[in-house]
Amino acid sequence: MATELLRAPEAARRLGIPTKELLRLIHDRKIRYVVVKGIAHVPDDAVEEFRAEPA
Repeated sequence: MATELLRAPEAARRLGIPTKELLRLIHDRKIRYVVVKGIAHVPDDAVEEFRAEPA
């Protein structure tokens, strides 16, 4: 099954955090992402992985 790639605003919404905070997580490489045509996308399973990590 193919993993859905989410743009930053959608991934942030699913995590319940501001987009700016998600971009900080991407920059700090604390959440998995891929770049498609120069735009960072977060795989939907990476959102679940991030949620499951202890704070």
